[in-house]
Amino acid sequence: MANHHDRTMKHAITTKERNDMARKQGTTGGARRKLSRQRVIDPTRQTVLTPDGFRLIEERICDIRERRLPQLRPLLVDQDRDERDVAAFEALLAEADAFEALLAEAVVMSPDDRSDRVTLGAHVLLQLPDGAREWIRPVHPSEAFLDDERISIASPLGAAILGAEVGTSVTVHAPSGTWTAVIAEVCASKAQAGRELQPAH
Repeated sequence: MANHHDRTMKHAITTKERNDMARKQGTTGGARRKLSRQRVIDPTRQTVLTPDGFRLIEERICDIRERRLPQLRPLLVDQDRDERDVAAFEALLAEADAFEALLAEAVVMSPDDRSDRVTLGAHVLLQLPDGAREWIRPVHPSEAFLDDERISIASPLGAAILGAEVGTSVTVHAPSGTWTAVIAEVCASKAQAGRELQPAH
């Protein structure tokens, strides 16, 4: 078990040194690449993140590397250590590595000020069949986990609304059944919406 622990700690130190060097160069997971507004992108083929999505994932990596792993590390050197702590440490390392690999290959989209149709990262006010209105935000699947407002463009709802014009009805083919909704409003940011956005459930 000692050899396994030594390998784990060596990997942790090596990864942290690499991460520190990357941060000194201006990013956690590699060079941040931005997309110009004119460049045609296909978010189903590329990892395209919103600027705040990129930032939030960077913050998660930082939290893992600088807070959560240091909290667990002293528990690993105890002879009577709990193997669950070792497993948690290794899981966090893997999570941080995966996030860093994601950011290294991702491109960051430029803000789109269009308000006539649904684009990647836009805030969309959706009118549901029962008349309720909820805000959602179609994003790349890699950042859909960040909050309840974001939905993956690979989901039935995300796929249905992407590219739809304001005022039009969209048909959602979900596992639970087919239903329709209306694109009531599209805003590039929360500030443009002029109100507190309520996340969809």
